[in-house]
Amino acid sequence: MLNTFKERLSQVSFRMIMIVMVAFFLVGCSHFGQYLDFWKSERTKIKKFSMEPTADLFREIHPEDSFLLVGLLKQKTKYEGPILVVIVTDIFKKREIVANRIIQMPAIYYQAYLPEGFYDIYFFADIDGNGYFDENEMVGQSSGKSIHLIKSKVKDGLTFTGPDFTIDVSNPTISNIPIKVQVRQQDYIFSSLDDNFFDQIYGNMGMYDTKKFFSHTQRLIFALEKLDSEKTQILFVHGVSGTPRDFKYLVENLDRSRYQPLFYFYPSGMPLQKLGSFLADIIKVLSENEKFRLKKMIVVAHSMGGLVSLSALNELSLPGLPACLKGYISFNSPYGGVESAKKAVESAPAVLAAWRDVAPGSPFLEKLYQGSAPRKIPFHLFFGYETGSSSDGTIALQSQLAPEIQFNAHKIYGFNASHVGILNDDQARQTFYRILDDMDGRPPSSK
Repeated sequence: MLNTFKERLSQVSFRMIMIVMVAFFLVGCSHFGQYLDFWKSERTKIKKFSMEPTADLFREIHPEDSFLLVGLLKQKTKYEGPILVVIVTDIFKKREIVANRIIQMPAIYYQAYLPEGFYDIYFFADIDGNGYFDENEMVGQSSGKSIHLIKSKVKDGLTFTGPDFTIDVSNPTISNIPIKVQVRQQDYIFSSLDDNFFDQIYGNMGMYDTKKFFSHTQRLIFALEKLDSEKTQILFVHGVSGTPRDFKYLVENLDRSRYQPLFYFYPSGMPLQKLGSFLADIIKVLSENEKFRLKKMIVVAHSMGGLVSLSALNELSLPGLPACLKGYISFNSPYGGVESAKKAVESAPAVLAAWRDVAPGSPFLEKLYQGSAPRKIPFHLFFGYETGSSSDGTIALQSQLAPEIQFNAHKIYGFNASHVGILNDDQARQTFYRILDDMDGRPPSSK
């Protein structure tokens, strides 16, 4: 391992190493090697794009200039199984497949993260059961003119509404693009947070390789059991490089007769405004769609997840918060920003979009402060400190208790705990459970 580390150091100049050192303080020493790989990868992509531009590379290099294409799905014939969505464009090269993902039917909508341009969409099902989506198994496609994704028609800086599609598995046709993709089954329910699906490696991947992360997850919301609208949903939102497993200690003793944990598992290197809009759209679907119609939901966030969550709640509050939202709780969130992120943005050779947003004084944070959600929903703010320190070891108290946010909190709770340790602190957990009971408004069930 030491030899590998020395080899990496020898590939960059001493001056650049000093610059990179500033950047990796944001996420910890364990990420230094990954950051070097990310930096090298970015340089390689830019060079490759200059020689042979593609829409796929453009999206990876400029995630802030890509948007979420979303449209409704209907079924002509009832079908429960995986569907492959393939999106094709001619922006840079003829018939480039810029995105393909598997969704589990019955699904409500399709979505894809794309740069501006013209797109055609195809849907495939494994009709013959051979384990592959083949070109002669097309069960839906865009017709007429290509879909024109244009920035001026993007909602809230993120979402572009695409056309509705009807999936017809009873009448498959042959597509004009060659397709042979292996079928993968992926649902949203896992029996335990110990499942390898939530391993820390995927949290790190979410920081540095969004495309690979989405290839792993195929979706953004996960649960430990089938949704029950009669129970109060606790929607957990992890922090930078995190995974739902971070909340294992808080989830373990939840009264599962009353509460159901849900998890927003997202790539934390992306622009936070877009991650917040993703989350806002999900909450809206869960609260309004007749398939779910959730009655009560409480959002619980850790670290940078607090910025993502508050951004989502602010967006939802513009037309009026969904009636199901009963509260918001955050743990050790950097509402005032992270100073090392600002230094990284100014000096690092390759910068993650999320770093720009958590830098003090960023446009994202300024917009966050202007939102009205903390005044419209019960908001409980947990902060951590370590004895003799003015921080939780990662986030300064000045940031956790930014005046622009804390003055809108219903109540504030401090714990002698580290940045991650607060999620595993018994006193914090008991306080958290008491707040849930108050927000839920029902007497605890007898066990």
